[in-house]
Amino acid sequence: MRRWVRWCAWMGVVVIAALVVVREYVDWSGRRRWAAVQEMLAREGESLDFRKNLPDPVPDELNFCAISALKNIAIAPENNDDKSELGRKRMRLRNAALRDPRMNNSMDSLAKLSKVLATGTHSAQEFEAVTKGYIPQPKPSQGANLGIAVDMKAWADWLRTDDSPPSSGNAARDVLAALSKNDSLISELALGLSRPGSQWTPAWKTRELPPFLFSIALPQYSAIQGLTPMLILRSAAAARVGDAAKAHECLLIAIRLNEANLGEPFLIGTLVSCGCTYMISNAVWELCNAHSGTAEDFRRLQEGLSRFDCQKSFLYAERGELAGGVNAAEFLKRTKDAGLVLGPFASPQVIRNVSIALHFIPEGWFDANTATLAQWDFDYFIKPLRDAGLPELLAKRKELETLVTGHTNQLPYRHLDEIVALTAIRVASSVTSKVVYTQCLVNEAIAACALERYRIEHGSYPDTLEAVNRAGERRIPLDVISEKAMGYRKTADGRYALWCVGFDGKDDGGKRVLDKDNPERTRFSDPKYVGDWVWDFAGK
Repeated sequence: MRRWVRWCAWMGVVVIAALVVVREYVDWSGRRRWAAVQEMLAREGESLDFRKNLPDPVPDELNFCAISALKNIAIAPENNDDKSELGRKRMRLRNAALRDPRMNNSMDSLAKLSKVLATGTHSAQEFEAVTKGYIPQPKPSQGANLGIAVDMKAWADWLRTDDSPPSSGNAARDVLAALSKNDSLISELALGLSRPGSQWTPAWKTRELPPFLFSIALPQYSAIQGLTPMLILRSAAAARVGDAAKAHECLLIAIRLNEANLGEPFLIGTLVSCGCTYMISNAVWELCNAHSGTAEDFRRLQEGLSRFDCQKSFLYAERGELAGGVNAAEFLKRTKDAGLVLGPFASPQVIRNVSIALHFIPEGWFDANTATLAQWDFDYFIKPLRDAGLPELLAKRKELETLVTGHTNQLPYRHLDEIVALTAIRVASSVTSKVVYTQCLVNEAIAACALERYRIEHGSYPDTLEAVNRAGERRIPLDVISEKAMGYRKTADGRYALWCVGFDGKDDGGKRVLDKDNPERTRFSDPKYVGDWVWDFAGK
C-alpha cells in the first residue's frame, strides 16, 4: 500500500510538472508569435491603435450629417428614451421608413409581428390578430440588376389606406401623395446637400472609447435603415411624374447618407453601405430609364457616386476590425470575462461556464490566436486592398477559403491556435464578394450618368463608352475585375447595354446567367455566379 501511495504521489508530481512545462511552453510560444506579428505590422506601417486609424473630424459647417435632423444620432442612448431630444430625432427618422399602413406604422406592431414569426409558438388567433390585413411589401427596383422598372401600382396599392384619397389614375403620383408625410424631413435634409463632407457625429476621433471596442453601440443604423428605401422609392416615383428636381434631390440625400456609412471603421458600416449602394444604383437606373433630369443633374449624381470607393472603405473597416479583434483578444486574456463577447448570444449560465473555463487556458493560447487573427487579416485583406486592389482581394479570398476549410476539418485536434481566427475571419471573407459586386454597380451607375449627359447634349448615346470622358473630369472607371474598359454597345431601340465581367473573369458579351427557377432571385453577389453584370433597359 505504501509503495502504491508513493507511486501515485510520484505520478501526480510528474503530471503536474508536465502540465506546468506545457503551460510555460504555450505561454512562451504564444508571446513569441504575437511579438513577431506585431513587429511585422510595425514594419508594414500598420497600427493596432484603433484611434490612430480614425480620420480627422469634418467641421460642422462642412458636414452634411451635422444638420439638425441628423446631428449626434450616432451617440449611444443611455436608456433608449424616445422622449429625449435625440430619442425623438431617431424616432422621426425611423418613422420615415416604408411600413405597411395597415400595421398603423407603429414600431410596436412591427415588433409583435417579428416576434410572432420568429418564435413559431403562436396560435392561429395570435397570428391573425397581429397580421390582420398585412400585405407583403412589393419588390423594390431591380433596374441595375435585371433592367426591370419598379412596379408603381403595386406600391400605390400597398401604401393605400381607408383614409387615402381616391386613386388619381397615376400610380406614381399616388405613391408621392402617400409619402408626402415626409416632406418636411426631406426639406431639412436637402438643406445640407451643399456641404462637401458627410461624417456621422460625433466624429469617431472625438468619442470616448470603451475598454472593449466591440461593445460600441451604433444607433445611427437603426435610425436610418428604413430612410434610404423610402428616398429611393420617392425618387423613382418623382421621375415617373416628371418632377426631376424632386427625384434628384431624394437620390442626392441617399448618396450623402451612404457617404457617412462608407466612412465607418467597422465591417457593419461596409455591409450597410453595400446594401444602400445597391438601392442607390437602382434609383440611378430609374432616373436614366425615365430620362429624368438635366445634364447638370446627372453631373451632380456622377460626382456624388465617384466618392463611393468601396476598396478604400473596406480597407478602413478591416483596419478597424483588426484593432478591434486584437482589443477583444487582449480584453479576454486580461479579464476572463466572456459576458461582453457572448452577452447577446448566450445564457447567463453559459457565460459563467465559459468565463470559468477561460481561467484555465494558458495566456499563450490567447497570444497565439491573436497572432493568427492579425496575420490573416493582414495577409488576406489589408495587404491586397492596400497594395493591389479588388481583383487581388478575390484571389486571396479563394486561398483563404481553402485554408479555412482544411483547418476547420482538423479541429479540435489541430490548429488550436487558430480557433478565434477561423471564427472571426469568415465574417470578413463573406463581405469580399459583396464589396466587389457593389463597386461594379457604382462604376456602372457612374458610366450611366455620363451617358445620360451625353444623350442630353447630343441627342443620342455615343458609339463608344470612351466618348463620354471629359477633359478636366475623372475618367469613367474601369471594370473592377478585368481592369479593362466596361463592355458597351448601343441597342436597336436607341438605348444601350453596359456590363462588367462576373466573378469568373470571363466576358460573356453582356449576358446574364439567371436562376432557372426564379430569375428575380438570382444572387449576383454570390461568388458562384457566372455571367456578366449587365446594365440595360430590356425589361418592362
